[in-house]
Amino acid sequence: MSREFIRTDYLKLDIKFTPLLPAREVAIAWLSELDFEVFELTDEGLTAYIPEQFEDRSELLDVKVRLKGLAEVVWSESIIKTRNWNAEWEANYEPVYVGERAIVRAPFHSFPEKIGKGFLDVVIVPHMSFGTGHHDTTLLMMHTLLDLEVKGLTVLDMGCGTGVLAIAALKLGAASVLAIDIEEGAYSNTIENAELNGFSVVDDSLVVVCGDASNLQGTPVNDVILANINRNILVQDMASYDKVLRPGGRIALSGFFAGDVPVLQRVIEGLGWRIEEVKDSEGWACIICVKPE
Repeated sequence: MSREFIRTDYLKLDIKFTPLLPAREVAIAWLSELDFEVFELTDEGLTAYIPEQFEDRSELLDVKVRLKGLAEVVWSESIIKTRNWNAEWEANYEPVYVGERAIVRAPFHSFPEKIGKGFLDVVIVPHMSFGTGHHDTTLLMMHTLLDLEVKGLTVLDMGCGTGVLAIAALKLGAASVLAIDIEEGAYSNTIENAELNGFSVVDDSLVVVCGDASNLQGTPVNDVILANINRNILVQDMASYDKVLRPGGRIALSGFFAGDVPVLQRVIEGLGWRIEEVKDSEGWACIICVKPE
């Protein structure tokens, strides 16, 4: 049984940019570092949410000032009561199609009759956890996961968010998945979403941990690692990932801008990994590597 999701009010931040890019992408990166959990892209900017009690006004003001150095900014804030969040989310959430291969949808969406049974079907209730499939980095990782052939393999999902990648890996036949996120809400949300998709942490196929890379000590090696976090955490933790990635195993990294690829590449080269592919979408990037035998 999953833990009860911690109920809290949220700060809702609406920002408009002129010009839109690259300010919107930079804002997402900076706000992610302040623990903002959900980002919704708009035609003029973005909407972001953070638990009200985690809000650091001085750091938030600093982000606002720095963004004004990139573009003209219209900034507004409001408080969203927890009881209103689900209704607001349900009113705006749309299923996400991963090409013609998978769909990420909410429980209140019926499986579309127009698509065949071969589609991978992942059902999630995101609450305020990151990873609905709408963000380009999650979509990049989903495409990558579909290409990795994880059937019968062990998978590590770092920064699991809603658990969408972990659940997709299990549905693709992974032998076992370890999902880790530092946020308590993400931990609870992953367990809840796993149960929605017919998986339980009671058996050995799925382990969910509230923690970070330090929790990898003593864990088994993995065939595949998925890490969709942010550049700074990736740079900090990639050596830890290397210790639990088997020779010949693959690792997919995302959560950073295309302009950050050279920074990640230097760390990758230092670990001796080989880059197989670099993907990008709307300024965001994903690097797929293999650890040599």
